Amino acid sequence: MKKILSLMMIACMCFALASCGGSALSGEPATFYNSDKSFSVELPSSGEDSWTINEAPDDDILNVTDAGNTVNIQIQCLSKSKARPVATDLDSYQSHVMEVTFADIFSGASLSDADVDVPDFIVNSTAGRFTAKKDAEGLAIFMESEKCYYTYLILTAEGGFAANEKALMQSVMSLTELTEIP
Repeated sequence: MKKILSLMMIACMCFALASCGGSALSGEPATFYNSDKSFSVELPSSGEDSWTINEAPDDDILNVTDAGNTVNIQIQCLSKSKARPVATDLDSYQSHVMEVTFADIFSGASLSDADVDVPDFIVNSTAGRFTAKKDAEGLAIFMESEKCYYTYLILTAEGGFAANEKALMQSVMSLTELTEIP
């Protein structure tokens, strides 16, 4: 009897641990804005506490984490006029982001090419998957519009990306440029 109980407990613990990263995002789309309201994105929300907006030191970054701490999305919008000192094209913008803005996330990570659909207002893009510190999976999408450069960074607990891929890719497509950017 003790062996059966022990086996059942082990099986339950394995199931619980294996499912931690796999919790699925669900609910109706809710719109989130960066501080200066230059862009918006829609994320599935099952209520007011579905997402936590992490205070960013900069108005051009939206940083949100789901209630289960499975998915973190960080989106940066940098106007081309502000980017000019550090980036003159999408490649130099990507390098700057990986080496400066999100250096702690990309430290030691290498991107493997990924094919990602982007919104119609985007004129150029590149994307890559990576494994981040502490067994986190990542997808980085670098985009260029007529006015701005965007970084759409998705970090998930191991297994979280596969469980939420459809919702995450829909959120990328929901990205909207809202205001005239200087």
